[in-house]
Amino acid sequence: MSQRITLRRAAASAVVVPAVLLASACGSTTPGTTTPGATQPQSSSPAAGPSDTSSSAAPSTAATSSSAAPVANGDVDKAEFISALKAAGANATTAHVSMSLAGAGQSMKMDGDTKLDASNPAMALKMALSGMDLQLRVVDKKVYLKGLPNQAAGKWAVYDENSSIGKQMSQAAAQSDPSRMYDQFDKGLTKVKKIGTEAVDGEQMAKYDLTLDTKALGGSAAAGAASLPKTVRYTAWIDSKDHLRKVTFGLMGITSTVTISKYGEPVDITAPAAKDVVKGAGL
Repeated sequence: MSQRITLRRAAASAVVVPAVLLASACGSTTPGTTTPGATQPQSSSPAAGPSDTSSSAAPSTAATSSSAAPVANGDVDKAEFISALKAAGANATTAHVSMSLAGAGQSMKMDGDTKLDASNPAMALKMALSGMDLQLRVVDKKVYLKGLPNQAAGKWAVYDENSSIGKQMSQAAAQSDPSRMYDQFDKGLTKVKKIGTEAVDGEQMAKYDLTLDTKALGGSAAAGAASLPKTVRYTAWIDSKDHLRKVTFGLMGITSTVTISKYGEPVDITAPAAKDVVKGAGL
């Protein structure tokens, strides 16, 4: 698979949504062309002790914090879990996202801000991908990429929403809306289990083991789907405001860690100056 195609798929998956990453992996013909995921691939077999690493420090309010008492460890009602996440996500208009991806001879790191707006999402990200340092912005349904091979130094390549890369990136940006993320969870989640509390960025958070059905997420229609496990396991950390703050998962030899922070804080996402923009060529 050429570097350009790999770049396109990796860039299109550089979003906050773990389910989008899974969908990208399901849609690839070979494991080596997918964009990655964190913790080694997990199948439908029972988890090998995720609770072994959980902390018993201070109890954290779980994703169902509408009740006065913290949720005890053990199975959690899926509908209540998703409902609490959706309620918290509905009030979050911005977020800061970091992601590390590795496996199958590839790696990517990404860091940046995103505007969570289903009708007009925006993002400004920096990515390190296969030896390249890239910058990505999605503003007013246009996609800007800087640092592409053979691109003029200091220039941004622009793609409109009707181009191939523009469609992929605009759709990916739209998926960064928390409600869409949780809709994906609603489709694929088969089991939710609280496995303890653990510190993330110095804050105690509820830690969950999530099991998702790859077929429900579209895996059955993908080329190479026979090599997918029936389920994929996520580990998720939820803060006291019911915000998803960290997710790790692995699939087909590719591992990923996504962290989300600064919900609701101001972000500055603007299009590059016109003098610095050139028309983008196909990837």
